[in-house]
Amino acid sequence: MRGRGPGEGPDAADAALRGTAGELVLALCDRIPVDSLKLDGDRGLLDLLWAWDPDE
Repeated sequence: MRGRGPGEGPDAADAALRGTAGELVLALCDRIPVDSLKLDGDRGLLDLLWAWDPDE
């Protein structure tokens, strides 16, 4: 999730979800709670990602 904030470059992230590759995949597949991973930044962006339906 990329955005631009004050004093940040064009590649600055507004949110980052951190964990092992396996943990990230399990979280994206809704197999483990996202709260078990480390979130830096705006939680609202993560909520938007989870609510996003690419078929709409």
